[in-house]
Amino acid sequence: MKRRWISVATTAVALAALTACSGAEEAATKTGEARDFVALGDSYAAGLGAGNYGDDKECVQSKDGGYPHLWATLRTVAAFGTITDATCAGARINDVRFKQLTALGANTGWVTLTVGGNDAGWSKSLQACILGTDETCETSVTTAITSAESALPAELDSLYKVIRDRAPNAKVYVLGYPHLVAAPGSTGVSCEALTDARRKALNDGADSLVELIQGRATAAGFTFVDVRKAFDGHEACTKEPWIHGVTQNLSEAYHPTPEGHKAYAEALFAVTG
Repeated sequence: MKRRWISVATTAVALAALTACSGAEEAATKTGEARDFVALGDSYAAGLGAGNYGDDKECVQSKDGGYPHLWATLRTVAAFGTITDATCAGARINDVRFKQLTALGANTGWVTLTVGGNDAGWSKSLQACILGTDETCETSVTTAITSAESALPAELDSLYKVIRDRAPNAKVYVLGYPHLVAAPGSTGVSCEALTDARRKALNDGADSLVELIQGRATAAGFTFVDVRKAFDGHEACTKEPWIHGVTQNLSEAYHPTPEGHKAYAEALFAVTG
């Protein structure tokens, strides 16, 4: 009886090992088959500021200049399957969750995402800093970040969970935002109303928002791509800006230029290969 028990136990262990190997092989096969790429997010993901928007009046996607398209061109190691650009200017977290995820599935191998700035009311803070006083600028940025720190963690967690549930085999890359304006101090160019105090407030606020997004992305098991260093020395108010200032096309103001979107793509490529 004792020998029979050992035999049964040994057989059970062997079967469990075979089952585990089979499951691992199946998972590897599914991952290998998951080659579709889906781009999600707001205007920074859509390529606003890069031009070539076609007839798209609502989402203002750049047809070839947004970082998802540029990254797809750079990445030649393995071919993509279907490429879906679901990005949309003005998108908030729940817009991504409820309007942009239909392309996700078991065949999705890569997902890129930039979102959260609109939820934080960042455009209002920019307006307050450009049109108001140092005090109204600092107050607006503080209010925006306080609101973001209260609401965004739960909203991001919910979004990230749905992305993972719908695209179980995907590598998900969450890209943050750059500093929009040069650091306080001499930049060699006119910064108009953006005084040192206002630039400090905006950059400190950007750091808080980016670090919040990074923390939730990391907790979800996603890869965070920090683009702030990529834009260092090329913010608005520098000699060679990769961020638009106030231009004739106001919708592009304080969005990356074509060079800025290339910097995004290269930062992503450095992480993904």
